[in-house]
Amino acid sequence: MDELPWDHRYALTVGCRVGVESSAGVTTVTWSVATLSSPEMRRPPEKEAQVAFECPRCGKPFVATVESVAKARRKRLVYLTIGLLLLLSLLVTLPMAFHVGGQVREENDPSMNPLAVLVPLVAVGFVAGLTFFRVGRRYEGVKKYRLVLPNGKRTALVQGHRFD
Repeated sequence: MDELPWDHRYALTVGCRVGVESSAGVTTVTWSVATLSSPEMRRPPEKEAQVAFECPRCGKPFVATVESVAKARRKRLVYLTIGLLLLLSLLVTLPMAFHVGGQVREENDPSMNPLAVLVPLVAVGFVAGLTFFRVGRRYEGVKKYRLVLPNGKRTALVQGHRFD
């Protein structure tokens, strides 16, 4: 068996709902989670490919789209770069917000308050930066999970399943 880099392979994580319990306004959902992985699960060399698999618990057939190595790597790098740039923008906007916020403005000053722009920039940089960075760290290049119906059609309604 030849040894491939980690990003040339993929794994599918399937969660199948086992049960739902409701009591005193609290709903508890129990999941059975399985990871499908093997040395034969290799990414396509170009573009993307449809991969068929079954839920190990209930046996329902699913299809997922697996991206090529280059496409998955490129998307991951874009997410990480955007997240890092947004987080780095906090090095400028946050000190500016503190500096401008500490200044006293005249009562009849007609100019726009710069904090009206800086505070939303800090919030967007923080929230979106962390989100993009987190998505980039977890990006696997497996998407579009679809349930295959008995008539062969595919639906996004996956009937009690979760994928990661």
